[in-house]
Amino acid sequence: MENRLLHTPEGVRDLYGSDYERKLRLQLEFLQILRNYGYREIDTPSFEYFDVYSGEIGTTPSEELYKFFDKENNTLVLRPDFTPGVARAAAKYFIDDNVHVKLSYSGNVFANSRSLSGKLKENTELGAEYMGDGSVEADGEMIAMAVELLRSAGLKDFQICIGNAGYFKGLCEEAEIDGELEMSLRDEIGNKNQFAAYNLLKDIEMLESQVDKLLRCVELFGDVSVLDKALTGISNERSKSAIERLKAVYELCEGRGIQKYITFDLSMLSKYNYYTGIIFRAYTSSLGDAILKGGRYDNLLTKFGHDAPALGFTLSLDDLVIALNNEESGRTKDDGYLTFALTKGRLADKTIEMLEKTGICLSEISDKDTRKLVFTDEINKVRVFLAKGPDVPTYVEYGAADIGVVGEDTILEEGRKIFEVLDLDIGKCRMCIAGPESAGELLQHHEMIRVATKYPKITKDYFQNVKHQTVDIIKLNGSIELAPIVGLSDVICDIVETGSTLKENGLVVLEEVVPLSARVVVNTVSMRIHAYRINKLIKDLTEVINAVEPVV
Repeated sequence: MENRLLHTPEGVRDLYGSDYERKLRLQLEFLQILRNYGYREIDTPSFEYFDVYSGEIGTTPSEELYKFFDKENNTLVLRPDFTPGVARAAAKYFIDDNVHVKLSYSGNVFANSRSLSGKLKENTELGAEYMGDGSVEADGEMIAMAVELLRSAGLKDFQICIGNAGYFKGLCEEAEIDGELEMSLRDEIGNKNQFAAYNLLKDIEMLESQVDKLLRCVELFGDVSVLDKALTGISNERSKSAIERLKAVYELCEGRGIQKYITFDLSMLSKYNYYTGIIFRAYTSSLGDAILKGGRYDNLLTKFGHDAPALGFTLSLDDLVIALNNEESGRTKDDGYLTFALTKGRLADKTIEMLEKTGICLSEISDKDTRKLVFTDEINKVRVFLAKGPDVPTYVEYGAADIGVVGEDTILEEGRKIFEVLDLDIGKCRMCIAGPESAGELLQHHEMIRVATKYPKITKDYFQNVKHQTVDIIKLNGSIELAPIVGLSDVICDIVETGSTLKENGLVVLEEVVPLSARVVVNTVSMRIHAYRINKLIKDLTEVINAVEPVV
Protein backbone atom coordinates (compact mmCIF):
# COMPACT_ATOMS: atom_id res chain seq x y z
CA MET A 1 0.00 0.00 0.00
CA GLU A 2 1.32 3.43 -0.92
CA ASN A 3 2.33 5.46 2.15
CA ARG A 4 1.35 9.04 1.32
CA LEU A 5 2.06 10.31 4.83
CA LEU A 6 5.80 10.49 4.09
CA HIS A 7 5.65 11.82 0.54
CA THR A 8 4.81 15.09 -1.16
CA PRO A 9 2.54 15.24 -4.22
CA GLU A 10 4.16 15.29 -7.64
CA GLY A 11 5.61 18.69 -8.54
CA VAL A 12 6.26 19.96 -5.01
CA ARG A 13 9.13 19.32 -2.62
CA ASP A 14 10.67 19.95 0.78
CA LEU A 15 13.56 22.42 0.60
CA TYR A 16 16.09 22.60 3.42
CA GLY A 17 19.77 23.01 4.23
CA SER A 18 22.14 24.98 2.01
CA ASP A 19 19.73 25.23 -0.94
CA TYR A 20 17.02 26.80 1.22
CA GLU A 21 19.52 29.13 2.91
CA ARG A 22 20.81 30.22 -0.48
CA LYS A 23 17.31 30.84 -1.77
CA LEU A 24 16.41 32.99 1.25
CA ARG A 25 19.65 34.95 0.96
CA LEU A 26 19.08 35.65 -2.74
CA GLN A 27 15.52 36.71 -2.01
CA LEU A 28 16.61 39.29 0.57
CA GLU A 29 19.54 40.56 -1.53
CA PHE A 30 17.38 40.93 -4.64
CA LEU A 31 14.63 42.84 -2.83
CA GLN A 32 17.28 45.25 -1.49
CA ILE A 33 18.66 45.81 -5.00
CA LEU A 34 15.14 46.58 -6.21
CA ARG A 35 14.68 49.01 -3.30
CA ASN A 36 17.80 50.81 -4.47
CA TYR A 37 16.03 51.39 -7.79
CA GLY A 38 12.98 52.81 -5.99
CA TYR A 39 10.79 49.69 -5.87
CA ARG A 40 8.66 48.92 -2.83
CA GLU A 41 7.36 45.48 -1.88
CA ILE A 42 3.77 44.39 -2.20
CA ASP A 43 2.19 41.14 -1.02
CA THR A 44 -0.87 40.06 -3.00
CA PRO A 45 -3.15 37.09 -2.14
CA SER A 46 -2.11 33.56 -3.00
CA PHE A 47 -5.49 33.07 -4.66
CA GLU A 48 -7.69 35.43 -6.64
CA TYR A 49 -10.94 35.37 -8.57
CA PHE A 50 -10.66 33.35 -11.77
CA ASP A 51 -11.42 36.51 -13.77
CA VAL A 52 -8.06 38.04 -12.79
CA TYR A 53 -6.20 35.34 -14.71
CA SER A 54 -8.66 34.54 -17.49
CA GLY A 55 -8.84 35.62 -21.12
CA GLU A 56 -6.33 38.22 -22.25
CA ILE A 57 -5.35 39.17 -18.69
CA GLY A 58 -3.26 36.09 -17.91
CA THR A 59 -0.77 34.03 -19.89
CA THR A 60 -1.44 30.66 -18.24
CA PRO A 61 -3.90 28.33 -20.04
CA SER A 62 -7.03 27.59 -18.03
CA GLU A 63 -6.20 23.87 -17.81
CA GLU A 64 -2.93 24.72 -16.00
CA LEU A 65 -4.64 26.76 -13.27
CA TYR A 66 -5.42 25.28 -9.86
CA LYS A 67 -9.13 26.14 -9.59
CA PHE A 68 -11.50 25.73 -6.66
CA PHE A 69 -14.74 27.22 -5.28
CA ASP A 70 -15.59 29.24 -2.18
CA LYS A 71 -18.81 28.92 -0.18
CA GLU A 72 -20.55 31.43 -2.48
CA ASN A 73 -19.61 29.23 -5.47
CA ASN A 74 -17.15 31.79 -6.87
CA THR A 75 -14.38 30.25 -8.96
CA LEU A 76 -10.99 30.99 -7.41
CA VAL A 77 -7.47 30.16 -8.61
CA LEU A 78 -4.07 29.84 -7.00
CA ARG A 79 -1.93 32.50 -8.66
CA PRO A 80 0.15 31.12 -11.56
CA ASP A 81 2.15 34.36 -11.67
CA PHE A 82 2.18 37.71 -9.89
CA THR A 83 1.71 40.30 -12.63
CA PRO A 84 -2.12 40.36 -13.01
CA GLY A 85 -2.56 40.43 -9.23
CA VAL A 86 -0.04 43.25 -8.83
CA ALA A 87 -1.71 45.14 -11.69
CA ARG A 88 -5.09 44.75 -9.97
CA ALA A 89 -3.69 46.06 -6.69
CA ALA A 90 -1.88 48.94 -8.41
CA ALA A 91 -5.07 49.99 -10.20
CA LYS A 92 -6.95 49.89 -6.89
CA TYR A 93 -4.48 51.62 -4.59
CA PHE A 94 -1.75 53.50 -6.44
CA ILE A 95 -2.43 54.64 -10.00
CA ASP A 96 -4.61 57.62 -9.07
CA ASP A 97 -2.12 58.89 -6.48
CA ASN A 98 1.14 58.49 -8.35
CA VAL A 99 1.70 58.46 -12.10
CA HIS A 100 4.82 56.27 -11.81
CA VAL A 101 4.41 53.19 -9.63
CA LYS A 102 7.31 50.83 -8.85
CA LEU A 103 6.38 47.60 -7.09
CA SER A 104 8.38 44.47 -6.27
CA TYR A 105 7.24 41.14 -4.93
CA SER A 106 8.33 37.66 -3.92
CA GLY A 107 6.30 34.59 -3.18
CA ASN A 108 5.07 31.23 -4.41
CA VAL A 109 3.21 30.62 -7.68
CA PHE A 110 1.38 27.48 -8.79
CA ALA A 111 1.02 25.86 -12.22
CA ASN A 112 -0.86 22.61 -12.76
CA SER A 113 1.52 21.43 -15.46
CA ARG A 114 1.32 17.97 -17.00
CA SER A 115 2.29 14.94 -14.95
CA LEU A 116 5.71 13.31 -15.17
CA SER A 117 7.21 16.42 -16.78
CA GLY A 118 9.99 16.83 -14.23
CA LYS A 119 8.91 20.42 -13.57
CA LEU A 120 7.96 21.97 -10.25
CA LYS A 121 4.31 22.92 -9.85
CA GLU A 122 5.11 25.31 -7.02
CA ASN A 123 7.89 27.86 -7.51
CA THR A 124 9.11 30.89 -5.62
CA GLU A 125 9.20 33.90 -7.92
CA LEU A 126 10.61 37.38 -7.45
CA GLY A 127 9.97 40.29 -9.74
CA ALA A 128 9.37 43.96 -10.40
CA GLU A 129 6.60 45.93 -12.11
CA TYR A 130 6.99 49.52 -13.34
CA MET A 131 3.66 51.18 -14.13
CA GLY A 132 2.96 54.56 -15.66
CA ASP A 133 6.18 55.02 -17.65
CA GLY A 134 6.22 54.17 -21.34
CA SER A 135 9.69 55.53 -22.06
CA VAL A 136 12.65 53.67 -23.53
CA GLU A 137 14.59 54.69 -20.41
CA ALA A 138 12.18 52.56 -18.36
CA ASP A 139 12.86 49.64 -20.72
CA GLY A 140 16.59 50.11 -20.28
CA GLU A 141 16.33 50.32 -16.49
CA MET A 142 14.32 47.10 -16.31
CA ILE A 143 16.92 45.19 -18.34
CA ALA A 144 19.77 46.71 -16.31
CA MET A 145 18.08 45.52 -13.10
CA ALA A 146 17.73 42.01 -14.51
CA VAL A 147 21.45 41.93 -15.34
CA GLU A 148 22.39 43.28 -11.91
CA LEU A 149 20.32 40.63 -10.11
CA LEU A 150 21.85 37.74 -12.06
CA ARG A 151 25.39 39.10 -11.67
CA SER A 152 24.92 39.69 -7.94
CA ALA A 153 23.75 36.09 -7.57
CA GLY A 154 27.09 34.96 -8.96
CA LEU A 155 25.78 33.58 -12.25
CA LYS A 156 28.70 33.77 -14.69
CA ASP A 157 27.26 32.58 -18.00
CA PHE A 158 23.99 34.17 -19.09
CA GLN A 159 22.45 36.25 -21.86
CA ILE A 160 19.51 38.62 -21.96
CA CYS A 161 17.72 38.08 -25.26
CA ILE A 162 15.44 40.93 -26.36
CA GLY A 163 12.66 41.12 -28.95
CA ASN A 164 9.83 43.50 -29.73
CA ALA A 165 6.26 42.33 -30.33
CA GLY A 166 5.62 45.46 -32.40
CA TYR A 167 7.87 44.24 -35.23
CA PHE A 168 5.77 41.13 -35.92
CA LYS A 169 2.50 43.00 -35.28
CA GLY A 170 3.48 45.63 -37.88
CA LEU A 171 4.17 42.94 -40.49
CA CYS A 172 0.79 41.34 -39.79
CA GLU A 173 -1.01 44.67 -40.14
CA GLU A 174 0.81 45.34 -43.41
CA ALA A 175 -0.32 41.95 -44.75
CA GLU A 176 -3.84 42.41 -43.27
CA ILE A 177 -3.48 39.34 -41.07
CA ASP A 178 -5.38 39.24 -37.80
CA GLY A 179 -7.57 37.06 -35.62
CA GLU A 180 -7.05 33.32 -35.48
CA LEU A 181 -4.53 33.30 -38.33
CA GLU A 182 -2.35 35.83 -36.54
CA MET A 183 -2.50 33.75 -33.34
CA SER A 184 -1.51 30.57 -35.19
CA LEU A 185 1.25 32.35 -37.08
CA ARG A 186 2.58 33.84 -33.85
CA ASP A 187 2.83 30.36 -32.34
CA GLU A 188 4.77 28.95 -35.31
CA ILE A 189 7.11 31.95 -35.63
CA GLY A 190 7.70 31.89 -31.87
CA ASN A 191 8.64 28.20 -32.15
CA LYS A 192 10.95 28.99 -35.09
CA ASN A 193 8.90 26.59 -37.21
CA GLN A 194 9.35 28.32 -40.55
CA PHE A 195 7.82 25.61 -42.72
CA ALA A 196 4.68 25.36 -40.56
CA ALA A 197 4.38 29.15 -40.77
CA TYR A 198 4.69 28.92 -44.54
CA ASN A 199 1.92 26.32 -44.67
CA LEU A 200 -0.36 28.79 -42.87
CA LEU A 201 0.40 31.51 -45.42
CA LYS A 202 0.72 29.65 -48.71
CA ASP A 203 -3.00 29.76 -49.57
CA ILE A 204 -3.52 33.36 -48.41
CA GLU A 205 -3.77 36.11 -51.00
CA MET A 206 -0.78 38.30 -50.17
CA LEU A 207 2.40 39.52 -51.79
CA GLU A 208 5.33 37.13 -51.87
CA SER A 209 7.50 39.84 -50.31
CA GLN A 210 5.10 40.02 -47.34
CA VAL A 211 5.30 36.26 -46.85
CA ASP A 212 9.11 36.43 -46.99
CA LYS A 213 9.27 39.20 -44.38
CA LEU A 214 7.04 37.27 -41.98
CA LEU A 215 9.00 34.04 -42.39
CA ARG A 216 12.29 35.91 -42.05
CA CYS A 217 11.44 36.71 -38.41
CA VAL A 218 12.62 33.18 -37.55
CA GLU A 219 16.14 33.97 -38.81
CA LEU A 220 16.49 37.37 -37.15
CA PHE A 221 18.34 36.56 -33.97
CA GLY A 222 21.90 37.21 -32.79
CA ASP A 223 23.96 40.29 -31.90
CA VAL A 224 23.01 43.93 -32.50
CA SER A 225 23.76 43.66 -36.23
CA VAL A 226 20.47 41.74 -36.56
CA LEU A 227 18.57 45.00 -36.07
CA ASP A 228 19.86 46.53 -39.31
CA LYS A 229 19.04 43.31 -41.16
CA ALA A 230 15.53 43.46 -39.73
CA LEU A 231 14.95 46.85 -41.37
CA THR A 232 15.72 45.57 -44.87
CA GLY A 233 12.63 45.94 -47.05
CA ILE A 234 10.46 47.18 -44.17
CA SER A 235 8.06 50.00 -45.05
CA ASN A 236 5.45 49.96 -42.27
CA GLU A 237 6.03 52.41 -39.44
CA ARG A 238 5.13 50.04 -36.60
CA SER A 239 7.86 47.54 -37.45
CA LYS A 240 10.41 50.29 -38.08
CA SER A 241 9.53 51.95 -34.79
CA ALA A 242 9.97 48.61 -32.98
CA ILE A 243 13.51 48.25 -34.34
CA GLU A 244 14.43 51.85 -33.51
CA ARG A 245 13.20 51.20 -29.98
CA LEU A 246 15.47 48.16 -29.69
CA LYS A 247 18.41 50.20 -30.97
CA ALA A 248 17.71 52.84 -28.32
CA VAL A 249 17.55 50.14 -25.63
CA TYR A 250 20.90 48.78 -26.79
CA GLU A 251 22.47 52.25 -26.58
CA LEU A 252 21.24 52.50 -22.98
CA CYS A 253 22.77 49.09 -22.25
CA GLU A 254 26.05 50.26 -23.77
CA GLY A 255 25.94 53.31 -21.51
CA ARG A 256 25.62 51.02 -18.50
CA GLY A 257 28.39 48.71 -19.75
CA ILE A 258 26.17 45.62 -19.95
CA GLN A 259 26.03 45.20 -23.74
CA LYS A 260 28.03 41.95 -23.60
CA TYR A 261 24.99 40.27 -22.03
CA ILE A 262 22.58 41.46 -24.74
CA THR A 263 21.36 39.60 -27.84
CA PHE A 264 18.22 40.03 -29.97
CA ASP A 265 15.52 37.75 -31.35
CA LEU A 266 12.67 39.09 -33.51
CA SER A 267 10.83 35.75 -33.34
CA MET A 268 10.46 36.05 -29.56
CA LEU A 269 6.70 36.37 -29.24
CA SER A 270 4.10 35.61 -26.61
CA LYS A 271 0.64 34.12 -26.73
CA TYR A 272 -2.60 36.08 -26.32
CA ASN A 273 -1.10 39.46 -27.43
CA TYR A 274 0.07 39.85 -23.81
CA TYR A 275 3.27 41.77 -24.53
CA THR A 276 2.90 44.94 -26.60
CA GLY A 277 6.50 46.18 -26.87
CA ILE A 278 9.87 44.83 -25.82
CA ILE A 279 10.08 41.24 -24.64
CA PHE A 280 13.17 39.87 -22.88
CA ARG A 281 14.31 36.60 -21.40
CA ALA A 282 17.48 35.52 -19.62
CA TYR A 283 19.15 32.24 -20.58
CA THR A 284 22.03 30.33 -19.08
CA SER A 285 23.75 27.17 -20.31
CA SER A 286 23.32 25.65 -16.84
CA LEU A 287 19.53 25.49 -17.21
CA GLY A 288 17.34 24.15 -20.05
CA ASP A 289 14.83 27.03 -20.10
CA ALA A 290 14.61 30.79 -19.54
CA ILE A 291 15.53 31.75 -15.99
CA LEU A 292 13.94 35.23 -16.18
CA LYS A 293 11.09 36.56 -18.34
CA GLY A 294 9.76 40.04 -18.84
CA GLY A 295 8.50 42.69 -21.18
CA ARG A 296 6.13 45.59 -21.78
CA TYR A 297 2.38 44.98 -21.41
CA ASP A 298 0.81 48.40 -21.99
CA ASN A 299 -2.74 47.02 -22.33
CA LEU A 300 -2.92 45.13 -19.04
CA LEU A 301 -3.98 47.98 -16.76
CA THR A 302 -6.91 48.82 -19.05
CA LYS A 303 -8.45 45.50 -17.93
CA PHE A 304 -8.58 47.01 -14.43
CA GLY A 305 -9.96 50.39 -15.44
CA HIS A 306 -6.76 52.40 -15.98
CA ASP A 307 -5.06 53.24 -19.26
CA ALA A 308 -1.37 53.35 -18.38
CA PRO A 309 1.82 51.78 -19.75
CA ALA A 310 3.56 49.06 -17.76
CA LEU A 311 6.46 46.65 -17.89
CA GLY A 312 8.15 44.18 -15.61
CA PHE A 313 9.95 40.88 -15.17
CA THR A 314 9.85 37.81 -13.00
CA LEU A 315 12.53 35.26 -12.17
CA SER A 316 12.31 31.86 -10.54
CA LEU A 317 14.43 31.67 -7.40
CA ASP A 318 14.19 27.86 -7.47
CA ASP A 319 15.55 27.71 -11.03
CA LEU A 320 18.28 30.20 -10.16
CA VAL A 321 19.48 28.04 -7.26
CA ILE A 322 19.54 25.00 -9.57
CA ALA A 323 21.46 26.96 -12.23
CA LEU A 324 24.03 28.19 -9.71
CA ASN A 325 24.51 24.68 -8.31
CA ASN A 326 24.94 23.28 -11.83
CA GLU A 327 27.44 25.99 -12.74
CA GLU A 328 29.50 25.48 -9.58
CA SER A 329 29.54 21.69 -9.86
CA GLY A 330 30.45 21.70 -13.54
CA ARG A 331 27.06 20.30 -14.60
CA THR A 332 26.74 22.83 -17.37
CA LYS A 333 26.16 22.30 -21.08
CA ASP A 334 28.66 24.94 -22.10
CA ASP A 335 31.62 22.56 -22.60
CA GLY A 336 32.23 23.52 -26.22
CA TYR A 337 30.29 20.56 -27.67
CA LEU A 338 27.02 20.52 -29.57
CA THR A 339 25.11 17.44 -28.47
CA PHE A 340 22.75 15.63 -30.86
CA ALA A 341 19.99 13.16 -29.94
CA LEU A 342 19.09 11.02 -32.97
CA THR A 343 16.15 8.64 -33.34
CA LYS A 344 17.35 5.04 -33.47
CA GLY A 345 17.02 3.00 -36.65
CA ARG A 346 16.77 4.02 -40.30
CA LEU A 347 16.18 7.65 -39.39
CA ALA A 348 19.51 7.81 -37.52
CA ASP A 349 21.34 6.19 -40.45
CA LYS A 350 19.96 8.73 -42.93
CA THR A 351 20.63 11.63 -40.55
CA ILE A 352 24.24 10.58 -39.97
CA GLU A 353 24.75 10.40 -43.71
CA MET A 354 23.50 13.97 -44.04
CA LEU A 355 25.61 15.21 -41.11
CA GLU A 356 28.73 13.65 -42.62
CA LYS A 357 28.08 15.62 -45.81
CA THR A 358 28.30 18.80 -43.72
CA GLY A 359 31.78 17.77 -42.52
CA ILE A 360 30.89 16.07 -39.23
CA CYS A 361 32.74 12.76 -38.80
CA LEU A 362 30.84 9.97 -37.01
CA SER A 363 32.61 6.84 -38.27
CA GLU A 364 32.49 5.16 -34.83
CA ILE A 365 28.72 5.04 -34.83
CA SER A 366 28.72 2.78 -37.90
CA ASP A 367 30.28 -0.06 -35.89
CA LYS A 368 27.29 -2.29 -35.13
CA ASP A 369 29.24 -4.23 -32.49
CA THR A 370 30.17 -1.21 -30.39
CA ARG A 371 28.74 -0.92 -26.87
CA LYS A 372 29.35 2.82 -26.70
CA LEU A 373 26.36 5.03 -26.01
CA VAL A 374 27.85 8.41 -26.90
CA PHE A 375 29.98 9.20 -29.97
CA THR A 376 32.12 12.27 -30.51
CA ASP A 377 33.75 14.23 -33.29
CA GLU A 378 36.57 15.96 -31.43
CA ILE A 379 37.55 18.15 -34.36
CA ASN A 380 34.10 19.68 -34.82
CA LYS A 381 33.23 19.42 -31.11
CA VAL A 382 30.09 17.38 -31.75
CA ARG A 383 28.61 14.72 -29.48
CA VAL A 384 25.93 12.25 -30.68
CA PHE A 385 23.78 9.64 -28.94
CA LEU A 386 20.89 7.47 -30.11
CA ALA A 387 17.51 7.35 -28.36
CA LYS A 388 14.00 6.07 -28.90
CA GLY A 389 11.86 8.49 -30.88
CA PRO A 390 9.52 9.62 -28.06
CA ASP A 391 12.54 10.35 -25.83
CA VAL A 392 14.33 12.66 -28.28
CA PRO A 393 12.12 15.75 -27.67
CA THR A 394 12.49 15.20 -23.92
CA TYR A 395 16.30 15.18 -24.08
CA VAL A 396 16.17 18.36 -26.16
CA GLU A 397 13.61 20.21 -24.01
CA TYR A 398 15.63 19.67 -20.84
CA GLY A 399 18.93 20.62 -22.47
CA ALA A 400 20.54 17.17 -22.26
CA ALA A 401 20.82 17.51 -26.05
CA ASP A 402 21.16 20.78 -27.93
CA ILE A 403 19.72 19.37 -31.15
CA GLY A 404 17.50 16.42 -32.00
CA VAL A 405 16.23 14.68 -35.12
CA VAL A 406 12.82 13.06 -34.79
CA GLY A 407 9.63 12.44 -36.74
CA GLU A 408 6.93 15.11 -36.84
CA ASP A 409 4.48 12.59 -35.37
CA THR A 410 6.53 12.42 -32.18
CA ILE A 411 6.85 16.20 -31.98
CA LEU A 412 3.09 16.66 -32.29
CA GLU A 413 2.31 13.89 -29.80
CA GLU A 414 4.86 14.86 -27.15
CA GLY A 415 4.13 18.60 -27.26
CA ARG A 416 7.50 19.56 -25.83
CA LYS A 417 8.77 23.13 -25.53
CA ILE A 418 11.38 23.04 -28.31
CA PHE A 419 12.16 24.86 -31.54
CA GLU A 420 11.34 23.02 -34.77
CA VAL A 421 13.80 24.53 -37.24
CA LEU A 422 14.19 22.33 -40.32
CA ASP A 423 12.42 19.65 -42.37
CA LEU A 424 15.08 17.13 -43.43
CA ASP A 425 12.83 15.78 -46.20
CA ILE A 426 13.50 12.17 -45.13
CA GLY A 427 11.36 9.56 -43.37
CA LYS A 428 8.31 10.73 -45.28
CA CYS A 429 4.94 9.18 -44.45
CA ARG A 430 1.42 10.18 -43.44
CA MET A 431 -0.71 10.13 -40.31
CA CYS A 432 -4.05 8.75 -41.49
CA ILE A 433 -7.45 7.59 -40.36
CA ALA A 434 -7.90 4.05 -41.66
CA GLY A 435 -10.35 1.22 -41.32
CA PRO A 436 -12.78 -0.92 -43.28
CA GLU A 437 -14.10 0.90 -46.34
CA SER A 438 -17.58 0.80 -44.80
CA ALA A 439 -16.34 2.93 -41.87
CA GLY A 440 -16.01 5.92 -44.20
CA GLU A 441 -19.72 6.54 -43.74
CA LEU A 442 -19.21 7.01 -40.00
CA LEU A 443 -16.71 9.80 -40.67
CA GLN A 444 -19.08 11.65 -43.00
CA HIS A 445 -21.99 11.94 -40.58
CA HIS A 446 -20.04 12.92 -37.44
CA GLU A 447 -21.30 9.92 -35.53
CA MET A 448 -19.80 8.89 -32.21
CA ILE A 449 -17.10 6.34 -33.08
CA ARG A 450 -14.27 4.50 -31.40
CA VAL A 451 -10.69 5.18 -32.56
CA ALA A 452 -7.64 3.08 -31.67
CA THR A 453 -4.23 4.73 -31.85
CA LYS A 454 -0.71 5.09 -30.49
CA TYR A 455 -1.17 8.85 -30.83
CA PRO A 456 -4.08 9.98 -28.61
CA LYS A 457 -3.09 13.66 -28.61
CA ILE A 458 -2.91 13.92 -32.42
CA THR A 459 -6.15 11.93 -32.73
CA LYS A 460 -8.01 14.10 -30.23
CA ASP A 461 -6.82 17.31 -31.89
CA TYR A 462 -7.85 16.11 -35.35
CA PHE A 463 -11.34 14.96 -34.44
CA GLN A 464 -12.11 17.86 -32.10
CA ASN A 465 -10.58 20.80 -33.98
CA VAL A 466 -10.64 19.67 -37.63
CA LYS A 467 -13.61 17.31 -37.97
CA HIS A 468 -15.59 18.53 -34.93
CA GLN A 469 -16.58 14.95 -34.23
CA THR A 470 -16.90 13.30 -30.83
CA VAL A 471 -14.88 10.10 -30.55
CA ASP A 472 -13.90 7.52 -27.95
CA ILE A 473 -10.10 7.12 -28.11
CA ILE A 474 -8.40 3.87 -27.11
CA LYS A 475 -4.60 3.97 -26.70
CA LEU A 476 -2.75 0.87 -27.88
CA ASN A 477 0.96 0.08 -28.08
CA GLY A 478 1.08 -2.85 -30.49
CA SER A 479 -0.30 -3.53 -33.96
CA ILE A 480 -2.98 -0.88 -34.31
CA GLU A 481 -4.37 -2.49 -37.50
CA LEU A 482 -5.70 -5.35 -35.37
CA ALA A 483 -8.22 -3.12 -33.52
CA PRO A 484 -10.90 -2.73 -36.24
CA ILE A 485 -10.39 -6.31 -37.45
CA VAL A 486 -11.36 -7.80 -34.08
CA GLY A 487 -13.99 -5.16 -33.32
CA LEU A 488 -12.13 -3.15 -30.68
CA SER A 489 -12.53 0.06 -32.69
CA ASP A 490 -14.32 1.41 -35.73
CA VAL A 491 -11.20 3.04 -37.21
CA ILE A 492 -7.55 3.69 -36.36
CA CYS A 493 -5.29 6.74 -36.44
CA ASP A 494 -1.80 5.61 -37.37
CA ILE A 495 1.25 6.23 -39.55
CA VAL A 496 0.96 4.98 -43.12
CA GLU A 497 4.07 4.63 -45.27
CA THR A 498 3.19 2.35 -48.22
CA GLY A 499 -0.24 1.14 -47.12
CA SER A 500 0.64 -2.51 -47.79
CA THR A 501 -0.14 -3.67 -44.23
CA LEU A 502 -3.55 -2.03 -44.42
CA LYS A 503 -4.29 -3.62 -47.79
CA GLU A 504 -3.29 -7.11 -46.65
CA ASN A 505 -5.74 -6.84 -43.75
CA GLY A 506 -8.69 -5.45 -45.67
CA LEU A 507 -8.29 -1.87 -44.47
CA VAL A 508 -8.05 1.37 -46.45
CA VAL A 509 -6.97 4.95 -45.83
CA LEU A 510 -10.12 6.95 -45.18
CA GLU A 511 -8.65 10.40 -44.42
CA GLU A 512 -5.21 11.98 -44.17
CA VAL A 513 -4.53 13.79 -40.90
CA VAL A 514 -1.11 15.30 -41.54
CA PRO A 515 1.96 14.63 -43.71
CA LEU A 516 5.02 13.57 -41.73
CA SER A 517 8.80 13.70 -42.12
CA ALA A 518 11.93 13.98 -39.99
CA ARG A 519 12.54 17.37 -38.36
CA VAL A 520 15.47 19.06 -36.67
CA VAL A 521 14.54 20.36 -33.22
CA VAL A 522 16.62 22.62 -30.98
CA ASN A 523 16.64 23.43 -27.27
CA THR A 524 15.36 26.98 -26.63
CA VAL A 525 18.45 27.97 -24.64
CA SER A 526 20.96 26.36 -27.02
CA MET A 527 19.40 28.30 -29.90
CA ARG A 528 20.54 31.51 -28.21
CA ILE A 529 23.77 30.38 -26.56
CA HIS A 530 25.06 28.61 -29.69
CA ALA A 531 23.31 30.77 -32.28
CA TYR A 532 26.22 30.98 -34.75
CA ARG A 533 27.01 27.24 -34.79
CA ILE A 534 23.39 26.13 -34.98
CA ASN A 535 22.59 28.64 -37.73
CA LYS A 536 25.56 27.37 -39.74
CA LEU A 537 24.45 23.77 -39.25
CA ILE A 538 20.93 24.59 -40.44
CA LYS A 539 22.37 26.32 -43.50
CA ASP A 540 24.69 23.38 -44.28
CA LEU A 541 21.90 20.82 -43.88
CA THR A 542 19.65 22.93 -46.10
CA GLU A 543 22.33 22.80 -48.79
CA VAL A 544 22.52 19.01 -48.43
CA ILE A 545 18.74 18.75 -48.77
CA ASN A 546 18.88 20.87 -51.91
CA ALA A 547 21.69 18.65 -53.26
CA VAL A 548 24.21 21.47 -53.19
CA GLU A 549 27.58 20.53 -51.75
CA PRO A 550 28.04 22.67 -48.62
CA VAL A 551 31.23 24.53 -47.94
CA VAL A 552 33.11 22.61 -45.26
